[in-house]
Amino acid sequence: MFKLPAPPSARANVHELADFAELLAWMRHSASIREILAYLGQSGDNEYNQGVDDEDDQNSDVLDEVMGEIDRRGKACGAGYPFLLDLNGTVVRHQVADNSDRADVYRYLLLSTRLNMNTEKVHDGIDGTTLLEEIAAIALRCYLGHDRAQSFVFGTAVSGGFKNKINKLCREIGEGGTFANIDPGTGDANDDKLDAVAWVPFTDRRSGKLVVFCQCKTGSNWRDHLTQLQPDAFLYRWTSERCYSLTPVRAFCVSESAQQSEWKGLSGCAGLLFDRLRVVDFFDHVENGDLMVRLRRWNTAAAMIARDAMD
Repeated sequence: MFKLPAPPSARANVHELADFAELLAWMRHSASIREILAYLGQSGDNEYNQGVDDEDDQNSDVLDEVMGEIDRRGKACGAGYPFLLDLNGTVVRHQVADNSDRADVYRYLLLSTRLNMNTEKVHDGIDGTTLLEEIAAIALRCYLGHDRAQSFVFGTAVSGGFKNKINKLCREIGEGGTFANIDPGTGDANDDKLDAVAWVPFTDRRSGKLVVFCQCKTGSNWRDHLTQLQPDAFLYRWTSERCYSLTPVRAFCVSESAQQSEWKGLSGCAGLLFDRLRVVDFFDHVENGDLMVRLRRWNTAAAMIARDAMD
């Protein structure tokens, strides 16, 4: 997986190269196939030029697929995609003037995929990993129907202690009882993989409703974590009633744009999978203006790494 400040290698797959093309366009206002080939040529000279008869032709074929991927992203995100294909699909242009919430969320998701979010997650004093939890809570609520649905952040983006967060969860959902560790004396979890919760309440406030438990991951190494969050086990371990009338739906929210070629397998393991494109598609009705202020500050500071790498 390519990580800034290094460019992608000649082994990079289509969705990695599409991210690189977007980053290059963002930092230079536009990126052509010729410019991307130049970067791949430099990488190929160093590490992957043995046994390839015509590397330039091979890269050109791959880049046709990359431009097709960028076109697909634009259609999937709709108005929230801050890039544009131009000149018969050979140039990616950054829409500099698009400062909409969705466009800036896309930029954040792009950066938080290609930065090393273990060592480069904090910029301008803001932890970029916790921003995704807040974004996921909004996208989930909008997906379920903003006018009726509710959501909140459960993970490390909010303080208050694990016990208090469990009690809030039970109170808001109206099920589960109260906090009760199934193994007293073993201590509390940090968030036990639960990062955001969304649900659709009924006016009667009775049990038995659609609830979504969501885990979030920035970066690109999330595929091994797809099944970590198990809602029924979570409720059994941490609530006094040990279950809900209806087991919550499991969801997984990632900053990466998942590969089309592996989508069915990933979504089959993840449950309701929100990748970058789906998050942007349903990021609307932002009621917390402070979130976007912090996100834009993080973007500005984090983008310096990409800019330095591409100068």
